[in-house]
Amino acid sequence: MLRHILKVANSIIFKLVLALLFGLFAGKYLPQEVQATLYSISLSLKDILIFILPFIIFSCIFSCLLSFKSDVFKFIIVLILCICLSNFISTIIAFNVSHLALSHLDNFSNINQEGHTSLKPFWNLSLPSLISNNVALFSGLVAGLIFSKFRNKRVDVFADKMRDSVTLFLNKAFIPILPIFALGFIIKLESDGVLTQILSSYLPLVLAIIITQYVYISLLYFIGAGFNIKQFIYFVKNVLPAGIMGFSSMSSMAALPLTIQAAEKNTGNRDLSRTIAPATVNIHLIGDSLAIPMIALVIMSTFGPGFPDISTFLIFSFYFVLAKFAVAAVPGGGILVMITILETQMGFTPEMSGLITAIYILLDPIITSANVLGNGAFAILTTKLFAKKAAE
Repeated sequence: MLRHILKVANSIIFKLVLALLFGLFAGKYLPQEVQATLYSISLSLKDILIFILPFIIFSCIFSCLLSFKSDVFKFIIVLILCICLSNFISTIIAFNVSHLALSHLDNFSNINQEGHTSLKPFWNLSLPSLISNNVALFSGLVAGLIFSKFRNKRVDVFADKMRDSVTLFLNKAFIPILPIFALGFIIKLESDGVLTQILSSYLPLVLAIIITQYVYISLLYFIGAGFNIKQFIYFVKNVLPAGIMGFSSMSSMAALPLTIQAAEKNTGNRDLSRTIAPATVNIHLIGDSLAIPMIALVIMSTFGPGFPDISTFLIFSFYFVLAKFAVAAVPGGGILVMITILETQMGFTPEMSGLITAIYILLDPIITSANVLGNGAFAILTTKLFAKKAAE
C-alpha cells in the first residue's frame, strides 16, 4: 500500500496537480518578485526547449521511420500514408466538434483580465534559432525515407543513439521539471485573473474530449466489425485490457504487449499484427489528434486570437500530422513538440503554451487510453486493407 502511495506521489500528474493547486490558492500571496522569478524560469525553460526542439524533432522522426524493420518500401509508404490520413481525419473531427460546441457555449468567451496587472518577467533568454523546426521536420522525413529504402547498419545504430539521447534528456532532465515549467505560467494566469475562470469553464471541454474520443473510436471498431454488434463486442473485449493499461501507465509502449495480443486475436493475422502495432504505437495517436486541437481551439477562443478559419487550421493540421512522427515516447511527449507549431501557426503566447501543457498532462491518462484503443482499431482496418491488396 505504502509503495503504491509513493508511486502515485512521485508521478508527474500528482506533481502537476500540486503545482496547479499551489498556483491557484497560494500564488497570489507570493511576493511580486517571487512570482516574476517563477514566471521568468518558466519562460527560460520554454526557450531552452524551443532551442533544442529541432534536434528532438529530427532525431525522433528519423529514428521512427528507420524503426520500420520491414524491407518492403511500398508497405512502409502505404502504412505511413494510412497513419497520416487517420491522424488528419481526427484533427478535422476535432475542429468541427469544437466549432459546434463553442457555438453553444458562452462561458468560454466570458473570461477577462479587467482589474489585474500583467506580471512581467525579470529576464528573457531569447535564444537564437539555429534551424527552423520545419527544416528539421522535413529533413528527418526525407532522410528517414531514404535510409529506410537503402539500409545501412551504421545509420541504424546512429539513429538509435539519437533517439536514446532525446529520450534520456526528456525523461531525466525536462519531464521532472515540468511542474516548475507549468507553475510559472499558472502563476502568470492567476496574476492576470483568468486561472479560476478557466478552471470553472473547462469542464465541458473535458467532457467533450472524452465523448468525442470514445464515440469516434467505437465507430472505427464498428466499421472494422462490418457493423456486426457481436463482432464489435468481441473486438472491444479483446482490446480493453490494453486500454486500461494505457490509462494506468500513461504509456502506449507499456500497453504494447497487450495491444499486439489484442490485434492478433482481432485480425487473425499474427505477422501483420506484430508489424503494424509496434510500428504505430507512438505515431498513430487518435487521442492526441482529437484532444490537442480541441484544447487549443478552446484556449484560442477563450483569450487568444479567436477561432481560426478552416484554411489556417488546415495548414496547422498539415504540420501537426507530420509532427506526430517526432513525438517522443515520454509522459507529455505528445504536447512538447507541438508547442512551436501552436505558436507559429495558431498564434499561441507562452502563457497559452503553458496552459495547454498543463491541461494535456492532466488528461494524459484519458488521452493515452484513447491512443491505445485507437491503435487497436487501426490494426484491424489496416490488416484488412493489406490482406485485400495481397489477394488482388
